[in-house]
Amino acid sequence: MNIYDIANRANVSIATVSRVINNSPKVSEKTRKKVLDIVDELGFTPNVFARGLGLNTMKTIGILCSDPSDIYVAGALSCFEKMLRKNGYDSLLCCSGYDTKNLKKYMDILISKSVDAVIMIGSKYISSRDNKNLIKNTAKSLPILLINGSL
Repeated sequence: MNIYDIANRANVSIATVSRVINNSPKVSEKTRKKVLDIVDELGFTPNVFARGLGLNTMKTIGILCSDPSDIYVAGALSCFEKMLRKNGYDSLLCCSGYDTKNLKKYMDILISKSVDAVIMIGSKYISSRDNKNLIKNTAKSLPILLINGSL
């Protein structure tokens, strides 16, 4: 099932269904209720990838850390998660462990998931020249926030 099915059943346009799903104020309460009732009845869940294509954002931020059990990292993760959620973003966490050679692998994973930005927690990621170059090259096309380190 997709928004075309919901639009057909509610006798509205797909644009109207999209506006309702995205909570746009440009829909009357009567139409909003009708569409939402059908959405609930059919158990519709919006496809996050389709939404990302239409809005040109996945509303997802990648977070890269070494050890989430480290008290500093755990505190930072908790703060970032709350802030992101409050602002309508999801987070995608990658824990690389203490092997700095894993950086490229995890950066590739985050890029393949079309994250909107990457938050890197910890100075260990800049300990090698290769990692610094990888971060600088990635930052040309993707915003990167480096916590506790500089390039």
